Amino acid sequence: MEKVDLKIRIVSLNEPRKVTTYTGLEHVLVDGEVEDETGRAVITVWDKAIEQLKGVGVNSIVELQNCFITSFRGTIHINVGRDSQVIRTDPQE
Repeated sequence: MEKVDLKIRIVSLNEPRKVTTYTGLEHVLVDGEVEDETGRAVITVWDKAIEQLKGVGVNSIVELQNCFITSFRGTIHINVGRDSQVIRTDPQE
């Protein structure tokens, strides 16, 4: 599914890491786990969208706009890419 908007809570975020696709393109990504009232999912934030995670950490509530959802081996994956927005909605400390 594309162009999905969600409100989620951050459960975990890993450190940025580099990956190389099968076509040889290099990307930087941050992955982790999030949840909402329907359950938990894996989140992957790609390349420049990582900058939007500044100030976001475990237990932060964020709104994701224009993300895309995939499923792999029965696990839901939320992907935050170049056209997505990450908006922190809980009070910042």
